[in-house]
Amino acid sequence: MAALGDGDENAQLIQGHACIKKQYRSNLQEQLIRRVDSFILLFQAKLEKISLQVAENKMIGRFRSLLAHWTRGIRRRLAGDRYHPEEHYMRGPGPKTRAKSAGRASSTG
Repeated sequence: MAALGDGDENAQLIQGHACIKKQYRSNLQEQLIRRVDSFILLFQAKLEKISLQVAENKMIGRFRSLLAHWTRGIRRRLAGDRYHPEEHYMRGPGPKTRAKSAGRASSTG
């Protein structure tokens, strides 16, 4: 290295600047890596917490559906009179048609 004042000052400044720049970059990179690592750790903890909440919600949802199924079954058993569609199925003319046809038969005969 040349001494200050012999005309090589620009070269010395450039070398010094490059050295400082490398150190600064390495410090910035280390800081960035530390921040990224801390972010990853925080994010991982939050993801684990969210996954636990999702699992709890799934269990709550399953419990709710199971409870609803049980209550529906109990209601059906307690109600007794359930709707049976075969009892309401129309198998021919209804009472109004029978009354009309009975009226016609009695007036013609």
